[in-house]
Amino acid sequence: MNKSSRKKFIGIATVGEKGQIVIPAEARAAMKLMKGEKLIVMSAHDDTIMIMKASRLEAMASHLMKHLASVRKLMKKAPK
Repeated sequence: MNKSSRKKFIGIATVGEKGQIVIPAEARAAMKLMKGEKLIVMSAHDDTIMIMKASRLEAMASHLMKHLASVRKLMKKAPK
């Protein structure tokens, strides 16, 4: 998604009988979701969930791992 669509109200999803939801078509298009694509579902608070592409999480984790030594150095220098 581009920067202009990051914080955009896209629609409403209803939880079905089996606990399933349908991601609104506009959200699927913005995220370029394909049938069968894996998504990560995370809890932000007791009443909030976030959904992201599994491939995006993998890329983010890889980026963090590449910079882990730098992050550790910064953490050691930070006041407690």
